Amino acid sequence: MISRIRLPLLLGGLLSLALSSICCAREQANPAKIRKAVTAGLRILEKGTINYAEQRNCFTCHHQTLPMLAQVTARDHGFKINGNLLQEQARFTHESFSFRHATLRKGNGIGGCSMTVGFACWALHLADWKPDETTGAMVEYLLKSQKKDGNYFTNQSRPPLEDSPATSVTIATYYQQEFATREQEDRVKVSATKALAWLLAYNPTRQEDFSSRLWGLHLLGAAQEDIATARTLVLAAQRKDGGWAQLPKMPTDSYATGQALWILQATGLPTNDPAYRHGVQFLLHSQRVDGSWLVKTRSKAIQKHFESGFPHGKDQFISVCGTSWAVAALAATQSPPEHSSP
Repeated sequence: MISRIRLPLLLGGLLSLALSSICCAREQANPAKIRKAVTAGLRILEKGTINYAEQRNCFTCHHQTLPMLAQVTARDHGFKINGNLLQEQARFTHESFSFRHATLRKGNGIGGCSMTVGFACWALHLADWKPDETTGAMVEYLLKSQKKDGNYFTNQSRPPLEDSPATSVTIATYYQQEFATREQEDRVKVSATKALAWLLAYNPTRQEDFSSRLWGLHLLGAAQEDIATARTLVLAAQRKDGGWAQLPKMPTDSYATGQALWILQATGLPTNDPAYRHGVQFLLHSQRVDGSWLVKTRSKAIQKHFESGFPHGKDQFISVCGTSWAVAALAATQSPPEHSSP
């Protein structure tokens, strides 16, 4: 719910957004320019994901799920992708959990806890993975790790990828529904009811929470009025340059911007909306020559640094995420193949 104190700030933000949107409405990116940016982004992401799998044997949100989201969104909007790589990423994800059934079913013993398992379920869903014993064990883990109030685990030392409660609740709850066995269905419904109530009551403080709360309300079937209010809060946070920032005192970047845009369109905002077009301009202007977007890390290192083949050194992992969100948001502006002009 929006507090009375927040309402004037919200209205002021919307007025500023409306004025900036009017100014940028005339500037609509050339589709060819967007396609070039998406193609370049896919190419650099492919290099990073292939090299990561050659050096590590454990699933990660940054080198599996989000690059897969970029691939699938691009494919669904007419771009040619490396389909073999998409399936290899899914197999890599599945294999990371296939020998841990007993641990998963106990609801413990997984690094990153429900955030890791939720992201992995999302990755498998992106690749149209069929439910099996491993996914059933993953759902069991999520059911047993949900807190009484509907919330899930977050890792405050790993922002922004693992510190958003709204992201954790959304992906854990929605994707366990996609892989639940018949025996788990009743418990999954109870879990979803608790998660939705938690999201409705949650008061976000970081941009990812605003964005993921909107996504979660949409996926879990909240009332349209609540979804519209959540969408308004996301739009109100757009900056004058067209981008979004992870935190109020941080500059805009591709991670917060690409994520906000992708979720806005996934929850019903047309990509020709002036606010979306303004965000597209930000992404196009901030892309590097090599096809990537740089996002500065805020996380504490938990493993020895290695080069995955993606640029930006110690900022590479979160830059993979920012590039993935940016590619997905840009690709979503293009017409799907069946709707393309002849």
